[in-house]
Amino acid sequence: MGTMPVNKNEQNLQENYNLNFNLLEERVIRLVDIVKSLKLANQSLSEENQMLKHQLMKVESSLVAETRDLEELSQEKMMTRMLVDDLIKSIDSLVDQKE
Repeated sequence: MGTMPVNKNEQNLQENYNLNFNLLEERVIRLVDIVKSLKLANQSLSEENQMLKHQLMKVESSLVAETRDLEELSQEKMMTRMLVDDLIKSIDSLVDQKE
């Protein structure tokens, strides 16, 4: 430590100083631990964020593909409906001709 205190006041000041220094040291140690913990949490969250971005990209791609397929099916349905309507008209026409 330092030199021996000369009187009671100096001794009290020295003890006060030591106490304050110890408290400060404890707080610094706690802050270092908090910073380490926050860095680990940040790293974990960054990794999770990257994973979620990748999953989102896959879902978006899948959604685009499914939407495209749905549009194609809708067009096929419309074409089928038109063909069936034409067939029904042709059948009706044939039935009318036979009567």
